[in-house]
Amino acid sequence: MLAMVTIVAAQAQEERVPQKQKTYRDKMMAEKIKLSDEQKQKAKTLNEDYRKKMDELRKKDDILVKDWRNQMTELNKKHREDMSALLSKEQKAQIEKSKVERKKMAEIDANARMEKMKLRLDLSDDQMARIKKQRSETLEKRKAIHENRYQDMTKKRVEMKTLIQKNKENMRSILTAEQLKKMKETRKPMPRKRRVLS
Repeated sequence: MLAMVTIVAAQAQEERVPQKQKTYRDKMMAEKIKLSDEQKQKAKTLNEDYRKKMDELRKKDDILVKDWRNQMTELNKKHREDMSALLSKEQKAQIEKSKVERKKMAEIDANARMEKMKLRLDLSDDQMARIKKQRSETLEKRKAIHENRYQDMTKKRVEMKTLIQKNKENMRSILTAEQLKKMKETRKPMPRKRRVLS
Protein backbone atom coordinates (compact mmCIF):
# COMPACT_ATOMS: atom_id res chain seq x y z
CA MET A 1 0.00 0.00 0.00
CA LEU A 2 2.92 2.35 0.78
CA ALA A 3 4.18 2.19 -2.80
CA MET A 4 0.69 2.91 -4.14
CA VAL A 5 -0.23 5.65 -1.68
CA THR A 6 3.04 7.54 -1.86
CA ILE A 7 2.01 9.22 -5.06
CA VAL A 8 3.36 12.71 -4.81
CA ALA A 9 7.00 12.58 -3.74
CA ALA A 10 9.73 9.95 -3.95
CA GLN A 11 10.39 7.85 -0.87
CA ALA A 12 13.69 8.00 0.98
CA GLN A 13 13.61 4.23 1.12
CA GLU A 14 15.16 2.31 -1.79
CA GLU A 15 12.80 0.22 -3.88
CA ARG A 16 13.06 -2.25 -6.74
CA VAL A 17 11.41 0.12 -9.21
CA PRO A 18 13.80 2.54 -10.95
CA GLN A 19 13.14 6.18 -10.02
CA LYS A 20 11.93 7.26 -13.49
CA GLN A 21 9.52 4.34 -13.70
CA LYS A 22 8.34 4.91 -10.10
CA THR A 23 7.69 8.62 -10.71
CA TYR A 24 5.72 7.81 -13.86
CA ARG A 25 3.72 5.11 -12.05
CA ASP A 26 3.01 7.48 -9.14
CA LYS A 27 1.81 10.23 -11.50
CA MET A 28 -0.43 7.78 -13.33
CA MET A 29 -1.90 6.55 -10.04
CA ALA A 30 -2.44 10.13 -8.85
CA GLU A 31 -4.38 10.83 -12.06
CA LYS A 32 -6.31 7.58 -11.78
CA ILE A 33 -7.51 8.20 -8.21
CA LYS A 34 -7.98 11.93 -8.86
CA LEU A 35 -6.19 13.48 -5.91
CA SER A 36 -7.45 16.90 -4.94
CA ASP A 37 -5.01 19.82 -4.66
CA GLU A 38 -5.47 19.68 -0.89
CA GLN A 39 -4.59 15.96 -0.81
CA LYS A 40 -1.52 16.58 -2.97
CA GLN A 41 -0.33 19.33 -0.64
CA LYS A 42 -0.92 17.22 2.48
CA ALA A 43 0.86 14.25 0.91
CA LYS A 44 3.80 16.46 -0.02
CA THR A 45 4.02 17.76 3.56
CA LEU A 46 3.79 14.23 4.99
CA ASN A 47 6.53 13.00 2.63
CA GLU A 48 8.83 15.91 3.50
CA ASP A 49 8.28 15.28 7.22
CA TYR A 50 8.88 11.55 6.74
CA ARG A 51 12.13 12.13 4.82
CA LYS A 52 13.33 14.60 7.47
CA LYS A 53 12.68 12.10 10.28
CA MET A 54 14.36 9.30 8.30
CA ASP A 55 17.41 11.51 7.69
CA GLU A 56 17.59 12.32 11.42
CA LEU A 57 17.31 8.63 12.27
CA ARG A 58 20.08 7.73 9.80
CA LYS A 59 22.41 10.24 11.45
CA LYS A 60 21.94 8.70 14.91
CA ASP A 61 25.00 6.70 15.83
CA ASP A 62 24.36 6.46 19.57
CA ILE A 63 21.63 3.79 19.44
CA LEU A 64 21.66 0.03 19.02
CA VAL A 65 21.01 -1.36 15.55
CA LYS A 66 17.93 -3.19 16.85
CA ASP A 67 16.50 0.06 18.27
CA TRP A 68 17.33 1.89 15.04
CA ARG A 69 15.48 -0.77 13.01
CA ASN A 70 12.47 -0.65 15.35
CA GLN A 71 12.31 3.14 15.06
CA MET A 72 12.58 2.91 11.27
CA THR A 73 9.81 0.31 11.17
CA GLU A 74 7.59 2.56 13.31
CA LEU A 75 8.31 5.57 11.08
CA ASN A 76 7.39 3.56 7.97
CA LYS A 77 4.22 2.25 9.60
CA LYS A 78 3.10 5.72 10.71
CA HIS A 79 3.84 7.16 7.28
CA ARG A 80 1.76 4.45 5.57
CA GLU A 81 -1.12 5.10 7.98
CA ASP A 82 -0.94 8.89 7.52
CA MET A 83 -0.86 8.58 3.73
CA SER A 84 -3.74 6.11 3.75
CA ALA A 85 -5.79 8.46 5.98
CA LEU A 86 -5.61 11.13 3.24
CA LEU A 87 -7.59 9.02 0.81
CA SER A 88 -11.33 8.63 0.44
CA LYS A 89 -13.01 5.19 0.41
CA GLU A 90 -13.36 5.43 -3.37
CA GLN A 91 -9.67 6.23 -3.81
CA LYS A 92 -8.67 3.32 -1.57
CA ALA A 93 -10.98 1.03 -3.55
CA GLN A 94 -9.38 2.24 -6.80
CA ILE A 95 -5.91 1.48 -5.40
CA GLU A 96 -7.02 -2.00 -4.35
CA LYS A 97 -8.50 -2.59 -7.80
CA SER A 98 -5.20 -1.54 -9.42
CA LYS A 99 -3.33 -3.81 -7.03
CA VAL A 100 -5.49 -6.79 -8.06
CA GLU A 101 -4.99 -5.95 -11.75
CA ARG A 102 -1.21 -5.72 -11.31
CA LYS A 103 -1.22 -9.06 -9.48
CA LYS A 104 -3.13 -10.67 -12.36
CA MET A 105 -0.73 -9.18 -14.91
CA ALA A 106 2.25 -10.41 -12.89
CA GLU A 107 0.74 -13.91 -12.85
CA ILE A 108 0.22 -13.81 -16.63
CA ASP A 109 3.84 -12.67 -17.08
CA ALA A 110 5.10 -15.40 -14.76
CA ASN A 111 3.17 -18.07 -16.67
CA ALA A 112 4.55 -16.76 -19.97
CA ARG A 113 8.11 -16.95 -18.56
CA MET A 114 7.44 -20.53 -17.44
CA GLU A 115 6.29 -21.48 -20.94
CA LYS A 116 9.36 -19.83 -22.49
CA MET A 117 11.56 -21.74 -20.06
CA LYS A 118 9.81 -24.99 -21.00
CA LEU A 119 10.58 -24.36 -24.69
CA ARG A 120 14.15 -23.12 -24.20
CA LEU A 121 15.18 -25.95 -21.89
CA ASP A 122 13.01 -28.64 -23.49
CA LEU A 123 11.40 -29.52 -20.16
CA SER A 124 9.18 -32.56 -19.72
CA ASP A 125 5.65 -32.24 -18.33
CA ASP A 126 6.84 -33.85 -15.09
CA GLN A 127 9.64 -31.29 -14.73
CA MET A 128 7.20 -28.44 -15.41
CA ALA A 129 4.80 -29.75 -12.78
CA ARG A 130 7.60 -29.98 -10.21
CA ILE A 131 8.89 -26.47 -11.06
CA LYS A 132 5.37 -24.99 -10.81
CA LYS A 133 4.81 -26.69 -7.46
CA GLN A 134 8.16 -25.40 -6.19
CA ARG A 135 7.41 -21.89 -7.46
CA SER A 136 4.04 -21.85 -5.72
CA GLU A 137 5.52 -23.05 -2.42
CA THR A 138 8.37 -20.51 -2.65
CA LEU A 139 5.96 -17.64 -3.30
CA GLU A 140 3.89 -18.62 -0.26
CA LYS A 141 7.00 -18.76 1.95
CA ARG A 142 8.25 -15.40 0.63
CA LYS A 143 4.87 -13.85 1.34
CA ALA A 144 4.87 -15.25 4.89
CA ILE A 145 8.37 -13.88 5.54
CA HIS A 146 7.51 -10.47 4.10
CA GLU A 147 4.24 -10.17 6.04
CA ASN A 148 5.73 -11.20 9.40
CA ARG A 149 5.66 -7.85 11.21
CA TYR A 150 7.15 -9.32 14.41
CA GLN A 151 10.45 -10.29 12.85
CA ASP A 152 13.26 -7.80 12.33
CA MET A 153 14.75 -7.13 8.90
CA THR A 154 18.00 -8.98 9.54
CA LYS A 155 16.18 -12.24 10.26
CA LYS A 156 13.95 -11.68 7.23
CA ARG A 157 17.00 -11.25 5.01
CA VAL A 158 18.57 -14.43 6.38
CA GLU A 159 15.33 -16.36 5.80
CA MET A 160 15.03 -14.96 2.25
CA LYS A 161 18.65 -15.93 1.45
CA THR A 162 18.02 -19.43 2.81
CA LEU A 163 14.84 -19.71 0.75
CA ILE A 164 16.63 -18.57 -2.43
CA GLN A 165 19.45 -21.07 -1.82
CA LYS A 166 16.96 -23.90 -1.23
CA ASN A 167 15.13 -22.89 -4.41
CA LYS A 168 18.38 -23.14 -6.40
CA GLU A 169 19.14 -26.56 -4.92
CA ASN A 170 15.65 -27.77 -5.80
CA MET A 171 16.09 -26.56 -9.39
CA ARG A 172 19.36 -28.51 -9.59
CA SER A 173 17.50 -31.64 -8.52
CA ILE A 174 14.76 -31.11 -11.14
CA LEU A 175 16.87 -30.14 -14.18
CA THR A 176 19.44 -32.22 -15.99
CA ALA A 177 23.07 -31.01 -16.18
CA GLU A 178 22.51 -29.99 -19.81
CA GLN A 179 19.36 -28.02 -18.93
CA LEU A 180 21.15 -26.25 -16.06
CA LYS A 181 23.99 -25.28 -18.42
CA LYS A 182 21.49 -24.01 -20.99
CA MET A 183 19.64 -22.04 -18.30
CA LYS A 184 22.86 -20.33 -17.16
CA GLU A 185 23.71 -19.42 -20.76
CA THR A 186 20.30 -17.87 -21.48
CA ARG A 187 19.88 -16.06 -18.17
CA LYS A 188 20.59 -12.33 -18.24
CA PRO A 189 22.59 -11.00 -15.29
CA MET A 190 20.34 -9.05 -12.93
CA PRO A 191 21.61 -5.73 -11.55
CA ARG A 192 22.17 -6.06 -7.83
CA LYS A 193 20.18 -3.63 -5.74
CA ARG A 194 19.77 -3.36 -2.03
CA ARG A 195 16.18 -4.02 -1.04
CA VAL A 196 14.81 -3.06 2.33
CA LEU A 197 12.21 -5.42 3.76
CA SER A 198 9.74 -3.87 6.11
